[in-house]
Amino acid sequence: MTGDWRDFRPAIWLAMLGVAVMLLVSPFYWGALFIGAAIGAAIRIQQRRRRIAAASSAKIERGSGRQKRKRR
Repeated sequence: MTGDWRDFRPAIWLAMLGVAVMLLVSPFYWGALFIGAAIGAAIRIQQRRRRIAAASSAKIERGSGRQKRKRR
């Protein structure tokens, strides 16, 4: 299922892992790697969702021109 918050679960998990690493590991910037990966994953997920939505709307627009209703 796409189109809801579940699409962003990998990014959410990476962000949580980043916060945990920041709290547990002495040089906190190791956690910043996971936070950065979470941001990158969220950007890629959003791009994929936009691409799917654009393809879906283009398919609907192409299909609507072919079928015309006759008036009586």
